[in-house]
Amino acid sequence: MINKLKTKSLLGNEDLDFNRRLGMPVEVFCPKLKDTVAFGKIEMFVEDELSINGNCFQIEQYLFFGCPEQR
Repeated sequence: MINKLKTKSLLGNEDLDFNRRLGMPVEVFCPKLKDTVAFGKIEMFVEDELSINGNCFQIEQYLFFGCPEQR
């Protein structure tokens, strides 16, 4: 899990938008449940939430994993 946090975390809106534009799937992890709650392409993205598979997720309440934008 630590390696995944270091290499696959989508930390900012730029990373989330990068994955949305490329159509890359994103994993939504709930720290309270300690489990993945969704996996798929980002359907809708605004500053504080996104939608995957018809479900909305508040960005500040979940961890997102995918392909971080290279800077």
